[in-house]
Amino acid sequence: VKGEVKEIFPKIFCVTVDDNYDRAMLFCRYQEFYESPTKKFRGKYFSWAEYMRHYKDFWKKDTFTYPIDWSGYNIPSKSLEKSVDAFRAESEYDLIMFDIWVHCFELTSEIYNEHDFYLIGASSKDLRTMDHEIAHGLYFTNKDYRLKMNVLLVSIPKKTMDKIDKKLIKMGYVNDRKILDDEAQAFLSTGLYNGLQIKEIKKYEKSFIKIFKEFTK
Repeated sequence: VKGEVKEIFPKIFCVTVDDNYDRAMLFCRYQEFYESPTKKFRGKYFSWAEYMRHYKDFWKKDTFTYPIDWSGYNIPSKSLEKSVDAFRAESEYDLIMFDIWVHCFELTSEIYNEHDFYLIGASSKDLRTMDHEIAHGLYFTNKDYRLKMNVLLVSIPKKTMDKIDKKLIKMGYVNDRKILDDEAQAFLSTGLYNGLQIKEIKKYEKSFIKIFKEFTK
């Protein structure tokens, strides 16, 4: 697996892997451990064989298409810590992810005297996805950013938020208020797609983009 790990904002570490397959296979089980819409996998140990068959059947695919369907990844450190313990050394990817966790944990402890950090994964060639994952990282690590985004989220009428929630759940995100809010602010601040780019939602985009740019300039 060719790539690098770099702290791009305080306590936000980015794993840059340009090969779509390797990036997906590196993050897949750890991402699904964190926020799979299926309770069987979220927060629990599961094998590659279990998940690959489930994914194919759940999305009515002919084969396992996860590396094609997903391009960016984001995991808070507490979930990552639990998942590296659950999946320890079962594959080359697990060994790499364990090394990444150790590196980020030690660096965060040394610099900030605490253990919480956020890990994101994207391709250096896909800047929109990179920004989307950075928005997740900021929402977790930066209280000012999270507060400002939450103020904007609560200003959106319930009818519109319900539409956003339904579209996110349809995409494959878990029906959890915290995760849906996090995804909503990330899409609104870095680019709407997958059915979210309708006029009713798009008119709120400008305010979110402005805040994102303020924190990333």
